[in-house]
Amino acid sequence: MRMGFAVYYRSTRPVSSVEGDAIRQAARVAGEGRTWLGCEPVHFFPGDEDGHLFGGSKPNFQPHPDDAADAARSGMPDGTARDMLDVLCRLSRDHRVEWALSHDHDPHIGGIRDGVCDGSVLDQIEAFADLGDILGELELE
Repeated sequence: MRMGFAVYYRSTRPVSSVEGDAIRQAARVAGEGRTWLGCEPVHFFPGDEDGHLFGGSKPNFQPHPDDAADAARSGMPDGTARDMLDVLCRLSRDHRVEWALSHDHDPHIGGIRDGVCDGSVLDQIEAFADLGDILGELELE
C-alpha cells in the first residue's frame, strides 16, 4: 500500500525573482550527495504564489525494495525528512527567508525563522521518521 503525504513550505514574505532564483539554486546544491530515498529533497513548485516561494516534499515511508537496493549501492547517505528540514533551516539562515510549514492534514504545523525550526515542527518530523521506522520493521516481519 502506498501512502500519499507531503510536507509543504511557503516563504512568509514575497521574494524578488533574483532572491527566488538564488534560493532555488541553493536548495539544489544542498540536495546533492544524498539519495533522497526517505524523503524528496527541497524543491519549489513553478509559479510565484504572489511572489512567495512554495514547495513540498513527500516522505517515503515504504521505499520500493529495488529503490532501496539502488540507494544502498550508491554509497551515498539517505536524504530524510530531517535532512529536508535542515536544508530549509539553512536556506532561512543564508537567505533571510522565513518558512511557514504545513502538511496534508494540518494547514499550519509551525515555521522556520532565522534558521531555527519551531519545536512543534521538529516533533511532527520526528513522528514521521518514527512512523517510517515502524513501517519498515513491520515489512520485515
